[in-house]
Amino acid sequence: MPVPRRARLRRHPGICPELDCIRHLLPDRIIAAAERRATSIGVGAERVLICADAITEEAYLQALAASLGRSYEYFDRVSRADCPLDDDQLIDAAAAGLLPLRYGDEIAWIIAPRGLTARRLADPLERWPQSLQLFRLTSDDRLRHFVARHSQRALGRRATDSLRVTRPLFSNAPSPYGERAIRTAAIVLLASALLSVAPIAMIEAAGALLCMAFLAASILRLLTVCFGPEPVRNAAIEDSQLPIYTVICPLCREAAMVDGLVAAIRALDYPGIMAQTPQAK
Repeated sequence: MPVPRRARLRRHPGICPELDCIRHLLPDRIIAAAERRATSIGVGAERVLICADAITEEAYLQALAASLGRSYEYFDRVSRADCPLDDDQLIDAAAAGLLPLRYGDEIAWIIAPRGLTARRLADPLERWPQSLQLFRLTSDDRLRHFVARHSQRALGRRATDSLRVTRPLFSNAPSPYGERAIRTAAIVLLASALLSVAPIAMIEAAGALLCMAFLAASILRLLTVCFGPEPVRNAAIEDSQLPIYTVICPLCREAAMVDGLVAAIRALDYPGIMAQTPQAK
């Protein structure tokens, strides 16, 4: 009695089962090279092919969904009401690549595979959790577009306030207006009270503090001049030995700035790609 294909796969799973759904689409040498590269760096073999432009992410995920008997979610007919998460949770779900959507009376999970998720989904020996028995696949781009379309305010709030809220020491954002007003009023009231009680003493104390600060700065400069280390002159470096930097200048509706920007970049005192690539014309 012949053994079903699924049973044969369960007995002998491949090293990269995530590629089983597209082995008929690409040459064997490309598949083998992707498997070797994925094994050496510890990523999914599909990511190797996608990053090498051998296949698009959407084409791969459509093939994977078909091989698993699942649907591919395009989000064309999905509304905001179909997602039971609030805006902040929606953003976190997109970052994790796992989004719940309501289809009628059931909740299905939309998966945008990350890391080795595609391998686990394609592995016939892998047992899926009960909560993921009903799922669909989608790409990162489609998931991000859905989130950006339905959570613009939350995304803007995170972009402007997340650093100030989570790591205030690393943020240069001004403190809330209420705190600044209270702090300023307290300083003004304290200074007024001290001036009214002992105006001459306050003026003399302020003058002494300013003199001390000026003297300290002057002494520091003198010490730096007298005992500072000799300036080190860097040896000249050949242009071919300098590191390569990529200058990225995003523009939005600023076509009038392009000519000046390009001229400023070309005026940088640094060898350009054209100078390092003789064959480029």
